[in-house]
Amino acid sequence: MRQFAAVLILVALFLLLVGSRFKASDGDRLRAVSRMTVTKVQNAMPPAVNVIAPVDALRKELPTRPDDAVRARLAADKRFVGVEFKVTANGGEVTLRGVVPNTDVKRLAVGVARNTIGVDDVVDELAVPVK
Repeated sequence: MRQFAAVLILVALFLLLVGSRFKASDGDRLRAVSRMTVTKVQNAMPPAVNVIAPVDALRKELPTRPDDAVRARLAADKRFVGVEFKVTANGGEVTLRGVVPNTDVKRLAVGVARNTIGVDDVVDELAVPVK
């Protein structure tokens, strides 16, 4: 975050310099400032290995199968706290099974599943208890 803020400040200063009236002889000063800026930003940035490792770890944690993606979305949604879903998939067709408290929760769960990347069709086998 600190590096991002430093880059934004440097870009703002650069735009201020370019936007203001400067003489052709100021080009040498601008070049020297840009070199110094690039050097400082490069020194402030962590080594490439430290930046790439968390991104690779995050990429490995992302669900790739449709049923995993739907399961993750349903588990992360606060509207479904306390509701147990069984999610299975056959290709892009996802089947939802379980007992939901009411029809609104059932409709929301099916909507979440339908709007998940990789899901082509949703088979709704969710049950609502009779009151």
